[in-house]
This record gives sequence, structure tokens and C-alpha cells, in this order.
Amino acid sequence: MRKTALPLISAFLFLFFSAACGDDGGNGENNNNETDAAVEFDGDVDVDADVDVDAGEESDAGEDIDAGEPDENQGIGSGCSCSGEECEQMGVPVPNGGTINGCDDVPTDWTGAERVCLRTYEGDIANNTYFANGYCSLMAVACEGSGIICNNAVMGDYDNMSECPEGTVMVTDTVLVNVMGSEATIQNKNCVIPCEATGDCREDELDPVLENAPTQYECMEKDGIKFCFDPRNLSEDYSVTAF
Repeated sequence: MRKTALPLISAFLFLFFSAACGDDGGNGENNNNETDAAVEFDGDVDVDADVDVDAGEESDAGEDIDAGEPDENQGIGSGCSCSGEECEQMGVPVPNGGTINGCDDVPTDWTGAERVCLRTYEGDIANNTYFANGYCSLMAVACEGSGIICNNAVMGDYDNMSECPEGTVMVTDTVLVNVMGSEATIQNKNCVIPCEATGDCREDELDPVLENAPTQYECMEKDGIKFCFDPRNLSEDYSVTAF
């Protein structure tokens, strides 16, 4: 265990500080450019070019194209976002706060776990987390130690979260947290997506929170199990279980 807070629990540390501080796509275009260009060449160029452009661009595609169109994949490991006032407190993302967008296929009734959208944060009032464009997951957190930290850190039912959905991987980690002289040991479990090789883990994305810096998602491997994650979010002593 390291004497630094694991990034995955950063969203909880802010609670301590808070308490202390009191045109559619036009895919159906009828571009019937009917040109009666009967050009008669008998000396005078009589161009009877009645260009009858019947291009009324009737779009019967019915598509409402906007940048916020949801991704087809909304399961564990997918990108996500949050809407609502409860998404953040003091600028720090709350994984299970607000309305989570993009994780519709992640269960909300998984034993012991809560559906979360993990997001990037860099700052001074909580530990840094790195989840470019969000990361859908199931999560549980347990805490022992200072009530100032633990009263707000617990999420889900850590002991009863014994597995992740079939085809995913559980990442388990433990860290010692020290906040302004208060200490606590925090344990967390996360369900993440498996992978086979480089290219499976959204590696080409940019992180808008970090001025479009390249993501560091990668296909990690431990104990023969491969999974998609950003290694900056893990301690040295984490463990993995495949389901």
C-alpha cells in the first residue's frame, strides 16, 4: 500500500473538504438536376438552357443528427458523461452522482455495486483520476479509519460485491489515505472491460479535460488477465479476477 490516495477514490475526498468548508444530414436528397440544355449551333449560340433544378433537397431520412448522439456501445468500459448539479462538488467528479449518460447497458441492480461514470480530474483538492471521455463501470468502496473520510467514502456494499458481469474483469485495490492528518484505508472494486491486444482499449482518444492530451488507456495484463484501463489509476498491489 502507498501513502497516497488511489485515484479511484478521489471523488470522495472532496466531501471532506466540503464539510470542512461548511441542419439535418440530407441523406435523401433528390438531386434531379434536369438540364434542358438544347444548345443549337447555327451561327448564333442559342442556349435554351432552362436549367430546371428540382433539387428541393427533400430529406426523408428523418435523422436528427447532433453531436450528442449516443454511442451504440453503452456497456462497461464505454465512454460516458454526466448531467446535473450533482455530477461534481467543488469541481471534483462524483462517479455515482447526477444523471449518467452513456452507460445504459450497465446494470443498476448489481449485487453490492453501483453504476458509475469514472471521469478525469486534475487538481489540488482531491487525487488525480484519468478516464478520458469517461469510463462506465460497476463499483464498490469500503473504508476503515477516520470518520471524516470514511463517512463519505463508502459506496455500494463492498463485501457483497463478489463478482462482475460475465465477460468482464474485476480490479481490486487498497490504499492508505491521509487527508490533513486524518487517515483511512480505502478498498475498492471496479468492473472493467477485457482486451486482447493494443487497439482494443480506446487508445486513440483525446482527453478534453486535459486540453485534448492523448489518453493513456491501454491493454494491461496481470496474472495472465488482460483488461482496458489507464495504469495511472492503480497502485502497485492491485489484483484482477476474470469472469
